[in-house]
Amino acid sequence: MKCQQCGLNNPESFKFCRKCGSSMRIRLRCPECGSDNPGDSIFCIECGEKLSGARKPVKKNQRKCKDCGQFNDLDALFCVACGEKIIRRPKNNARRKSTTPSYQTIFIFIVLFLISVFFVKQAITVSKKENQSSMSLSPVSYETSTSGMDEARVIAVAKNFLCACGGCGELPLETCTCDMPKGSVEEKNFIRKNLAEGLTTEQVIELVDEKYGHRK
Repeated sequence: MKCQQCGLNNPESFKFCRKCGSSMRIRLRCPECGSDNPGDSIFCIECGEKLSGARKPVKKNQRKCKDCGQFNDLDALFCVACGEKIIRRPKNNARRKSTTPSYQTIFIFIVLFLISVFFVKQAITVSKKENQSSMSLSPVSYETSTSGMDEARVIAVAKNFLCACGGCGELPLETCTCDMPKGSVEEKNFIRKNLAEGLTTEQVIELVDEKYGHRK
Protein backbone atom coordinates (compact mmCIF):
# COMPACT_ATOMS: atom_id res chain seq x y z
CA MET A 1 0.00 0.00 0.00
CA LYS A 2 1.29 3.46 -0.87
CA CYS A 3 1.51 6.12 1.77
CA GLN A 4 -0.89 8.95 1.03
CA GLN A 5 1.61 11.50 2.36
CA CYS A 6 4.99 10.50 0.90
CA GLY A 7 4.04 7.89 -1.72
CA LEU A 8 6.24 5.12 -0.29
CA ASN A 9 5.06 1.53 -0.84
CA ASN A 10 4.45 -0.22 2.48
CA PRO A 11 3.28 -3.77 3.21
CA GLU A 12 -0.45 -4.24 3.84
CA SER A 13 0.22 -5.17 7.45
CA PHE A 14 1.82 -1.82 8.26
CA LYS A 15 -0.36 0.59 10.23
CA PHE A 16 1.97 3.53 9.76
CA CYS A 17 4.30 4.55 6.96
CA ARG A 18 7.88 3.53 7.59
CA LYS A 19 9.18 6.73 6.00
CA CYS A 20 6.96 9.58 7.18
CA GLY A 21 4.99 7.90 10.00
CA SER A 22 1.57 8.71 8.54
CA SER A 23 -1.33 6.35 9.23
CA MET A 24 -1.85 3.65 6.60
CA ARG A 25 -5.35 2.68 7.80
CA ILE A 26 -7.21 5.49 6.08
CA ARG A 27 -10.03 3.93 4.10
CA LEU A 28 -12.29 5.42 1.48
CA ARG A 29 -15.84 4.01 1.29
CA CYS A 30 -17.30 3.69 -2.18
CA PRO A 31 -20.64 5.53 -2.38
CA GLU A 32 -21.85 3.10 -5.05
CA CYS A 33 -21.10 -0.37 -3.66
CA GLY A 34 -20.08 0.46 -0.08
CA SER A 35 -16.76 -1.37 -0.19
CA ASP A 36 -13.70 -0.04 1.61
CA ASN A 37 -10.76 1.09 -0.47
CA PRO A 38 -7.19 2.03 0.45
CA GLY A 39 -6.73 5.66 1.35
CA ASP A 40 -4.73 6.39 -1.80
CA SER A 41 -7.42 5.07 -4.15
CA ILE A 42 -9.11 7.31 -6.67
CA PHE A 43 -11.53 4.73 -8.05
CA CYS A 44 -13.27 1.88 -6.25
CA ILE A 45 -11.43 -1.43 -6.49
CA GLU A 46 -14.75 -3.31 -6.63
CA CYS A 47 -17.00 -1.34 -8.99
CA GLY A 48 -14.67 1.23 -10.54
CA GLU A 49 -16.74 4.19 -9.39
CA LYS A 50 -14.84 7.34 -8.57
CA LEU A 51 -14.51 7.71 -4.86
CA SER A 52 -15.96 10.83 -3.29
CA GLY A 53 -13.05 11.05 -0.89
CA ALA A 54 -10.51 11.21 -3.69
CA ARG A 55 -8.56 14.39 -3.81
CA LYS A 56 -10.03 17.01 -6.09
CA PRO A 57 -7.91 19.33 -8.15
CA VAL A 58 -7.05 22.73 -6.83
CA LYS A 59 -5.55 24.69 -9.68
CA LYS A 60 -3.52 27.18 -7.69
CA ASN A 61 -2.01 24.90 -5.04
CA GLN A 62 -1.79 21.51 -6.73
CA ARG A 63 -0.18 19.82 -9.71
CA LYS A 64 -1.71 16.97 -11.71
CA CYS A 65 0.16 13.68 -12.12
CA LYS A 66 0.54 12.72 -15.78
CA ASP A 67 0.33 8.98 -15.04
CA CYS A 68 -2.76 8.63 -12.85
CA GLY A 69 -4.36 12.08 -12.90
CA GLN A 70 -4.07 12.58 -9.14
CA PHE A 71 -3.52 16.16 -7.98
CA ASN A 72 -0.59 16.70 -5.64
CA ASP A 73 0.86 19.59 -3.68
CA LEU A 74 3.16 21.93 -5.58
CA ASP A 75 6.17 20.95 -3.50
CA ALA A 76 5.56 17.19 -3.91
CA LEU A 77 8.27 15.24 -5.72
CA PHE A 78 6.23 12.03 -6.14
CA CYS A 79 2.53 11.42 -6.76
CA VAL A 80 0.62 10.39 -3.62
CA ALA A 81 -1.53 8.02 -5.67
CA CYS A 82 0.85 6.19 -7.99
CA GLY A 83 4.26 7.17 -6.61
CA GLU A 84 5.58 8.35 -9.96
CA LYS A 85 7.97 11.27 -10.04
CA ILE A 86 6.33 14.59 -10.75
CA ILE A 87 8.10 16.67 -13.37
CA ARG A 88 8.11 20.31 -12.47
CA ARG A 89 7.77 22.87 -15.21
CA PRO A 90 10.21 25.78 -15.22
CA LYS A 91 8.77 29.11 -14.21
CA ASN A 92 8.03 31.54 -17.02
CA ASN A 93 9.49 34.43 -15.09
CA ALA A 94 12.85 32.71 -14.63
CA ARG A 95 15.73 35.10 -14.79
CA ARG A 96 17.17 35.26 -18.25
CA LYS A 97 20.82 35.64 -18.97
CA SER A 98 21.71 39.27 -19.20
CA THR A 99 22.84 40.51 -22.61
CA THR A 100 24.12 43.84 -21.28
CA PRO A 101 27.91 44.17 -21.74
CA SER A 102 29.89 44.11 -18.52
CA TYR A 103 32.06 46.94 -17.24
CA GLN A 104 35.15 44.93 -18.14
CA THR A 105 34.03 44.66 -21.77
CA ILE A 106 33.33 48.40 -21.93
CA PHE A 107 36.75 49.18 -20.42
CA ILE A 108 38.56 46.96 -22.94
CA PHE A 109 36.64 48.59 -25.80
CA ILE A 110 37.62 52.09 -24.61
CA VAL A 111 41.30 51.12 -24.27
CA LEU A 112 41.37 49.63 -27.76
CA PHE A 113 39.68 52.74 -29.16
CA LEU A 114 42.25 55.06 -27.54
CA ILE A 115 45.13 52.93 -28.81
CA SER A 116 43.75 53.03 -32.36
CA VAL A 117 43.35 56.83 -32.15
CA PHE A 118 46.95 57.17 -30.95
CA PHE A 119 48.35 55.13 -33.85
CA VAL A 120 46.23 57.04 -36.37
CA LYS A 121 47.62 60.34 -35.06
CA GLN A 122 51.15 59.00 -35.25
CA ALA A 123 50.61 57.90 -38.84
CA ILE A 124 49.24 61.34 -39.78
CA THR A 125 52.21 63.07 -38.12
CA VAL A 126 54.73 60.88 -39.96
CA SER A 127 52.93 61.50 -43.24
CA LYS A 128 53.04 65.27 -42.72
CA LYS A 129 56.76 65.16 -41.95
CA GLU A 130 57.44 63.14 -45.08
CA ASN A 131 55.47 65.61 -47.18
CA GLN A 132 57.35 68.54 -45.69
CA SER A 133 60.71 66.89 -46.28
CA SER A 134 59.80 66.13 -49.89
CA MET A 135 58.73 69.73 -50.43
CA SER A 136 62.01 71.16 -49.14
CA LEU A 137 64.16 71.65 -52.25
CA SER A 138 67.89 71.10 -52.52
CA PRO A 139 69.95 73.23 -54.97
CA VAL A 140 69.84 70.49 -57.60
CA SER A 141 66.08 69.87 -57.23
CA TYR A 142 65.47 73.60 -57.32
CA GLU A 143 66.82 73.66 -60.83
CA THR A 144 64.19 71.14 -61.93
CA SER A 145 61.34 73.00 -60.22
CA THR A 146 62.24 76.26 -61.94
CA SER A 147 62.73 74.79 -65.38
CA GLY A 148 59.85 76.86 -66.67
CA MET A 149 61.37 80.16 -65.57
CA ASP A 150 62.47 82.68 -68.13
CA GLU A 151 65.99 81.50 -68.88
CA ALA A 152 66.69 84.73 -70.68
CA ARG A 153 66.99 86.55 -67.35
CA VAL A 154 69.29 83.83 -66.01
CA ILE A 155 71.54 84.14 -69.07
CA ALA A 156 71.44 87.93 -68.75
CA VAL A 157 72.90 87.65 -65.27
CA ALA A 158 75.33 84.85 -66.17
CA LYS A 159 76.84 86.88 -69.03
CA ASN A 160 78.46 89.12 -66.45
CA PHE A 161 80.49 86.31 -64.84
CA LEU A 162 83.03 83.58 -65.46
CA CYS A 163 82.74 80.12 -63.89
CA ALA A 164 84.16 80.25 -60.36
CA CYS A 165 84.97 76.55 -59.92
CA GLY A 166 88.60 77.02 -60.89
CA GLY A 167 88.78 73.77 -62.82
CA CYS A 168 87.25 74.54 -66.17
CA GLY A 169 89.57 77.38 -67.19
CA GLU A 170 87.12 80.13 -66.23
CA LEU A 171 84.72 79.59 -69.08
CA PRO A 172 81.86 82.06 -69.52
CA LEU A 173 79.18 81.21 -67.00
CA GLU A 174 76.35 81.26 -69.55
CA THR A 175 77.98 78.46 -71.62
CA CYS A 176 79.76 76.46 -68.91
CA THR A 177 78.05 73.27 -67.69
CA CYS A 178 80.39 72.01 -64.95
CA ASP A 179 78.83 70.77 -61.72
CA MET A 180 81.85 71.21 -59.49
CA PRO A 181 81.62 73.17 -56.20
CA LYS A 182 81.02 76.83 -57.05
CA GLY A 183 80.63 75.71 -60.65
CA SER A 184 78.19 76.68 -63.34
CA VAL A 185 75.29 74.54 -62.11
CA GLU A 186 75.49 75.88 -58.55
CA GLU A 187 75.80 79.52 -59.67
CA LYS A 188 72.89 79.29 -62.10
CA ASN A 189 70.70 77.71 -59.42
CA PHE A 190 71.62 80.58 -57.12
CA ILE A 191 70.63 83.05 -59.86
CA ARG A 192 67.30 81.28 -60.50
CA LYS A 193 66.46 81.20 -56.81
CA ASN A 194 66.99 84.92 -56.32
CA LEU A 195 65.12 85.83 -59.50
CA ALA A 196 62.21 83.66 -58.34
CA GLU A 197 62.12 85.63 -55.08
CA GLY A 198 61.40 88.78 -57.08
CA LEU A 199 64.81 90.45 -57.10
CA THR A 200 65.81 92.52 -60.07
CA THR A 201 68.58 91.54 -62.46
CA GLU A 202 70.90 94.20 -61.03
CA GLN A 203 70.31 93.00 -57.47
CA VAL A 204 71.04 89.39 -58.43
CA ILE A 205 74.24 90.44 -60.22
CA GLU A 206 75.43 92.12 -57.03
CA LEU A 207 74.63 89.03 -54.95
CA VAL A 208 76.45 86.69 -57.34
CA ASP A 209 79.48 88.98 -57.40
CA GLU A 210 79.49 89.13 -53.60
CA LYS A 211 79.27 85.33 -53.19
CA TYR A 212 81.23 83.91 -56.15
CA GLY A 213 83.16 86.82 -57.69
CA HIS A 214 84.80 86.37 -61.14
CA ARG A 215 82.83 89.22 -62.62
CA LYS A 216 83.87 90.21 -66.10
